[in-house]
Amino acid sequence: MKKLAAVFFLIFLVLISWRLFFDNPSEPTSIEPPVEETFATEEPEKVKETKSIFDWKGASSNELESDWGEPDRKDPSGYGYVWWIYDDELSQMAIKDNKVVSVVSFSSEQREKPVYIGQSYQEISTSYKLPQSLRIEQVGNYTFELTEQDLKERPLLPLDKNWTAQLYFDVVTEKLSAIRLVRNDILLKLQPYKVIYRGQLPMRENLDRSDWKRIETGMEQQILTMTNYLRIRHGENRLMEHKEAAAVAFLHSKDMNDHNYFSHYSPDGRGLKERLGDISYVEAGENIAAQYIDATAAVHGWLNSQNHREALLDKSYTHIGIGVHQRYYTQNFLSIP
Repeated sequence: MKKLAAVFFLIFLVLISWRLFFDNPSEPTSIEPPVEETFATEEPEKVKETKSIFDWKGASSNELESDWGEPDRKDPSGYGYVWWIYDDELSQMAIKDNKVVSVVSFSSEQREKPVYIGQSYQEISTSYKLPQSLRIEQVGNYTFELTEQDLKERPLLPLDKNWTAQLYFDVVTEKLSAIRLVRNDILLKLQPYKVIYRGQLPMRENLDRSDWKRIETGMEQQILTMTNYLRIRHGENRLMEHKEAAAVAFLHSKDMNDHNYFSHYSPDGRGLKERLGDISYVEAGENIAAQYIDATAAVHGWLNSQNHREALLDKSYTHIGIGVHQRYYTQNFLSIP
């Protein structure tokens, strides 16, 4: 009898447990293992640190490739370095002798000091001294002299004895539009400002026509990318590349260089309408520039010139053709339905 009673007692306990479980589905904690036992041995996921562009000064190309991967393109320059283009990072890195010697960035995601994209001119000029002249400590005596316009549009910010930041401001919004970090010996080679010197200036690269062709192709792509960066920043549509208009733009840049003039009209009186010929469009416009050191400088020259800015950011345009011949730059804008 005792054994029979024990059996009935066990059955009773099982029934009780079954009823508690199914009558209380919202309270299953009595049958689940504690959370601590499940996850106690797992380590928290490590978040990869993102470098500021200022951390890339002098970094190795191997380190850059390890962190950012293969660049989207590698564009030669006219100054002895190669641009590694990273479209997703809105940045391009100048590589020479396997070292980063310059950085151009349009990215507004990073807010590290000393400065960042989108920061106001007033805030930066209040926090840091933006000198009207900058002495470069190289073999010889070199001093850059900035004009009032230079100070307003593209002042310099010394970072240390070897590196300087060139700050590209949008004079309409009075905010920082792009940053160029540059090693001082490279800055001296670029000579973007008037330079007073004793000694010898750095030798210019000896470039033949095949060298220039590769450099020009790279700058055309950079101008397209930068133009779309700025258009998107200002809430406008991205422009599509138009190859026929690009060929027209290149021929105009070449003609200006070959015949030593700077105008929307060629010496024979032909303007944009005549140059576009049979290309179909609803509206068209043109920007030209000359003697800027590279694509970044040319694009910001257009951004800070009222008429050129209107074309650069015009919402009606859908396509663009870009042609660069040495230091002459042309953009042809088209509105195509």
